[in-house]
Amino acid sequence: MFVKPSLKAISLAVCVATSSLLAPHGLAQEVAEADNEAAFQSWLLEFRSEALERGISEQTLDEVLPQISQQRQVIHQDRNQAEFDNTYSRYLQRVNNNRIEAGKELMAEHGDMIREVSAHYGVQWRFVVAILGLESNYGSFPITEPLFSVIATLAFDGRRGDMFRNELIAALQIIENGYATVDMMKSSWAGALGIVQFTPSSFLRLAVDHDGDGQIDLWSMGPDVIASVANYLASFGWREDQTWGREVSLPPGGEQSLAAPQSAGMTPDATCRSFRTMGAWRPLEDWQQLGVRRSDGSDLPTRNLPAALLMGDEGDDKGYLVYRNFCSIMRYNPAFRYALSVSLLADEIADISN
Repeated sequence: MFVKPSLKAISLAVCVATSSLLAPHGLAQEVAEADNEAAFQSWLLEFRSEALERGISEQTLDEVLPQISQQRQVIHQDRNQAEFDNTYSRYLQRVNNNRIEAGKELMAEHGDMIREVSAHYGVQWRFVVAILGLESNYGSFPITEPLFSVIATLAFDGRRGDMFRNELIAALQIIENGYATVDMMKSSWAGALGIVQFTPSSFLRLAVDHDGDGQIDLWSMGPDVIASVANYLASFGWREDQTWGREVSLPPGGEQSLAAPQSAGMTPDATCRSFRTMGAWRPLEDWQQLGVRRSDGSDLPTRNLPAALLMGDEGDDKGYLVYRNFCSIMRYNPAFRYALSVSLLADEIADISN
């Protein structure tokens, strides 16, 4: 005789069946995670041997390596970065009133120090401040990730393994040289250090112990932070007697008629020449003759500087004539929109009108 099963019995049977199906999957995941961790530890052991061969002491390695752990969320972030904003108008929203006012507040609090240190390296203070504004909102963004674990995870992942392996060696050299303590070495999820967001290799090449205390503190707003950014720009040919460029208006049809490859104009110096998509470089007087004017319609400056024309968004009839210093800013971040944001923010903070 058939007996209709109760609802309770059916539910129990479903739970048992589901558990049976899920158990192998859960076990397999645990095994995969254990294998991954074993492979990571083996990688660290191999890396230790390489670090010793490259001059890192056992003392430094004994201090740092036991603290390293995989940061699996970093892999997810590295592989799922948001697509870059694809218009100038959208990207330039970063140059907003909050960021401008915060920059002015920073100058009200630290202005004397910032002016003095920036001038020591031959860089106008407003550009140093603007870079800090774009990189970390003047140090207000949380920079809390454990650098060594972040970089080791990215090196082990392999997508850009060689690059991050070298950055890990550079980070160890920072400790080896006494420039920072392990506890100080906090970064973004991408392994960029401190308020200035230097990679460890950039830290070694360009960071400055300006106050002479034996350490290079890029995590607290002070002389080392300002000096390091200014030194970075100065190292890539910054010219104190020039600004970055200016916003300009184009003649009718200028978006089409003025576009030209770099080869069509003057040969810029090496730093600018490497940015081949920047377009033709011409003297300001040539741009004047071609119908380019300041954004208010007045004539361009009479100083005979070489300049390249960056077009704004299609159809807005706006452009930007950029000078040599713009290329130095692009060495910090090689995106036109980033460099333009820094430049415009610098002028806003200093109340400079083009």
